[in-house]
Amino acid sequence: MAGRVRRFQVVAEACRALLAGETVTLDGPEVRARQARLTGPRPVRGDVPFTFGSGNTTLLRWAGAHADVVALSGLGRTLPDGHMYEPRWNAADIDRQIDLIEQGAAGRSTAPAREALVQMVEVTDDAEAAAHRMAGQLNCSPADVLASPYAWVGTAREIAAALDEHRRRWGITRYVVREPHLDAVDRLRACFPSPS
Repeated sequence: MAGRVRRFQVVAEACRALLAGETVTLDGPEVRARQARLTGPRPVRGDVPFTFGSGNTTLLRWAGAHADVVALSGLGRTLPDGHMYEPRWNAADIDRQIDLIEQGAAGRSTAPAREALVQMVEVTDDAEAAAHRMAGQLNCSPADVLASPYAWVGTAREIAAALDEHRRRWGITRYVVREPHLDAVDRLRACFPSPS
């Protein structure tokens, strides 16, 4: 695992340098580039925001130091089937991940923005029942489902209040929503807090 983590860091740093218009030379055991440079297309913006997502301890700390945006997914270790993941939806896991990002960002003048991957959305008057059903699919508690930023469950007001709590507690101000739930999010948009 340590080799893959280090290789990722080297490639990510090279990509960021390339996107900034720099020339990159790498000569490592698994990564090589000689005088690499992106000549086009040039970005519309002067800088391309570097967004990074992981649940890995080392990489979250690294992302805190280097990324413009750090994305949390709620996904833990890959299960033996190679496709499913352990859920990391409880508040203690999220607190730990936020702490790692903050450790990495300690020397920065501006901390990276925080983003969450929304995996489930259900607008309902019975949030408890929906959370109980989701928790059974995820192998976590209904309380974890209701408190996490990875599922939006409840009435529009309850979901808006949860977003406000995620911002207050964890600094999460950005969300990426899985495609099957985009229609529900469009209907909720009027209830969301305004971006600051």
